[in-house]
Amino acid sequence: MSIIHSHALPLTLTLTCEGNTSALELNLENTLGRGIANWCLHLDLQRDVTAGTATQLSRVGSHLQLQPADARELPAGASCTLQLRGESKLLQRLSDLPSGCFVSFGDHTVPVQLTSHNLATAPANTDEKNIYCYSGSEAPVLPLPLDMTEAKGTRPWPETLTASAVVDALPAVDWLQRMLGRGWRPSEDKAKAELLCDLDSSLGEEAYRLDINHYQVSLVASTQTGFNRGAATLLQILENDPERRTLPCLQINDAPRYAFRGLMLDCARHYHSVETILDLLDLMALYKLNHFHWHLTDDEAWRLEIQAFPELTHIGAWRGHLETLPPQLGSGPDRYGGYYNREDVGRVVEYAAQLGITVIPEIDIPGHCRACIQSLPELLQEAGDNSRYVSVQFFSDNVLNPGLPGTYHFLEKVLEEVCEIFPGPYIHLGADEVPEGAWAGSPASRKLMQQEGYTDPRELQGHLLQHAQQLLAARNKRMIGWEEAVQDDKLSPDTPICAWTGDKAVIELHSSGFPVVSCPASRAYLDIAWSDDPNEPGLHWAGTANLQTWYEQPPFPTEIKDGLGVQANLWSELITNRQQLEYMLFPRVLATAEWGWSSNAGNDWPDFRGRVEAQLDSLRRRGISPRPLGPKD
Repeated sequence: MSIIHSHALPLTLTLTCEGNTSALELNLENTLGRGIANWCLHLDLQRDVTAGTATQLSRVGSHLQLQPADARELPAGASCTLQLRGESKLLQRLSDLPSGCFVSFGDHTVPVQLTSHNLATAPANTDEKNIYCYSGSEAPVLPLPLDMTEAKGTRPWPETLTASAVVDALPAVDWLQRMLGRGWRPSEDKAKAELLCDLDSSLGEEAYRLDINHYQVSLVASTQTGFNRGAATLLQILENDPERRTLPCLQINDAPRYAFRGLMLDCARHYHSVETILDLLDLMALYKLNHFHWHLTDDEAWRLEIQAFPELTHIGAWRGHLETLPPQLGSGPDRYGGYYNREDVGRVVEYAAQLGITVIPEIDIPGHCRACIQSLPELLQEAGDNSRYVSVQFFSDNVLNPGLPGTYHFLEKVLEEVCEIFPGPYIHLGADEVPEGAWAGSPASRKLMQQEGYTDPRELQGHLLQHAQQLLAARNKRMIGWEEAVQDDKLSPDTPICAWTGDKAVIELHSSGFPVVSCPASRAYLDIAWSDDPNEPGLHWAGTANLQTWYEQPPFPTEIKDGLGVQANLWSELITNRQQLEYMLFPRVLATAEWGWSSNAGNDWPDFRGRVEAQLDSLRRRGISPRPLGPKD
């Protein structure tokens, strides 16, 4: 394939609304200096559209291919208008616009640049309540500690620290000083050590006590994890001083509200480097998040090396115009992607363990499986399957078939290796968004239903998940799933479930006895746009949500006192680089951290906002680019 990078064809977009529908006109101008025949316009668009006037359309997921209905040549200097039709609110913000555009003809591809559009871009004034303020505390800790008493006076923090630390505290001291860019040396004299780390077996696993006085800094915990949490608080207090040299005198007694405080990063839609993930773990530790949910597989890519099936990463980790998997979500015509080998996973898992963070890999089944199915078609496709369905993300061939022996062979080999390389107790199996109609036209699935006495094809999902859960249990692992995993009685009732559609799901799952992790899309999905401002990036299918919305709405209804925990989810359809990741992550993830740890969360918006301002200043000094509070500049 020849890619002509030196030239980009201009594309103009015009959106018109006609009652309950919209028409999207795409005008492509041929500025190559020669005619192009048998050409096709490629673009990625996450919207439900049909072909308009004089236009042919085919799609796989977000990737659309458009051609003129008469397949005519486009002469040099000429233009051609193609049309798509959709619902009335087809495009509402700049991040809705088509991305990854290019033209293919013969063996060539040419980039296409969207040069103009008629979307309204006037900023919407939606943050007027968010007046700028700072915390009055010298220790604006976030999450808010269980109990903190500030005293008069300060003490210095040296360039090279002397510390007397028990073995369990050594990783925390190392991390603290590395995050400060400074060293430390051990002290055998507890009384003369500037930092004293000691054990108290009466404290809970993540609890700690921090005492900063004129003579010494004392950190007490019962476990390595407890020392990690105390070190995070100490680091935040130090970083409130831009020079990181002065500590206010205070006492803190602290412990978490929920045992599970998670952050999910989607690395399937777009690959994020190991270095990015390691830095993210540092930030999780800083704000006391203790479960890293690593979304590794989806329709758009398979990111985890499986030695039994090298095709999964040789084929399934890459997208491109002539690859098995087409471009998606703005990735363009070039070969695009990446994956994590065993060494990469080992680095992430080992570093997370040092920080007291559990890594939860997600292998999403039985839906969201197009990448693995396309990588292993001989094993995972049924020749006679004529099922007709379309997933939420516009895929029509993305569901594992529970009637095929190859499906079980695949799961056994994959889960065996996943359990081997991830030492944590949990494996997330997804189980979300299986489209209606999957398996309806599969002879193998119909045969399985007859054998098992099933009357509803949806029972096949429970059948498959039950088998996978048994595989995990045999290896001393617990399954986690999204809320759709619970559709019948086949799932073990002690299975933790991530409830993402809202309070109704949280209540129903809790009433059924499942341990619930609350992560409602309306206030826990970090890819959702902050506001209605069309310049603000993000999706909006679940509405919009700013920091105040996240903070003031509790993760559990008041009648539920024993939820397992909370999680924020960063889906990466729109996240292609670290700067975008940081912008969408901060500051809203801080509200999740507050709710997960602090028993006083949600009660004092001005105080919380002031502490957030202080944290954002510290993050900026670290070179991180959070979204500013108040209207976007």
